[in-house]
Amino acid sequence: MDVEKVVGAFSFKKFTGERLDNIEEYVKEYCSTHSNIDILVGTDSQNRGPKTLFSTIIAMYDRGDGDGHGHGAHCVFSRWSTPRYRRTQSNERLLKEVEESIATADRLREAGVRVKYIDLDINPEPGTNHRNLSNDVYTAAKGWVEGSGYECRWKTLGPLVTTMADWVVKK
Repeated sequence: MDVEKVVGAFSFKKFTGERLDNIEEYVKEYCSTHSNIDILVGTDSQNRGPKTLFSTIIAMYDRGDGDGHGHGAHCVFSRWSTPRYRRTQSNERLLKEVEESIATADRLREAGVRVKYIDLDINPEPGTNHRNLSNDVYTAAKGWVEGSGYECRWKTLGPLVTTMADWVVKK
């Protein structure tokens, strides 16, 4: 399926609704004024009506002061839609999520921001029902992320960013 993003796929906002004109500069500025920050990126999607809705989250996670406890994350998001992916295209849709996360991380990296993790909404464990078949693309997705130079986290590790992306896409 050749899917084109609608205008705004790289248009990020704060959760207050404030639009961010230059996400790369915003993240660079945030990192320069806060210490111990890890950048995480993740994307999720959901079919709704004739469209598939996507959301990408960039989380600026405060690792804390070395006490083993983080101090939360400041998150921004992008939300857009494409023509609906059919049920038979679930693997393609999952790989589109990975592609969007890598593209976002690459844009940040090109601007001089170090992205540490890409969170995947993919379960590495084999499933027995249609809701847990994402393991079919797990190896390819993990290899793609790591081959692109990022660390990879996945569903069973409880990734912060795809949980937030799931919330945004359902909102």
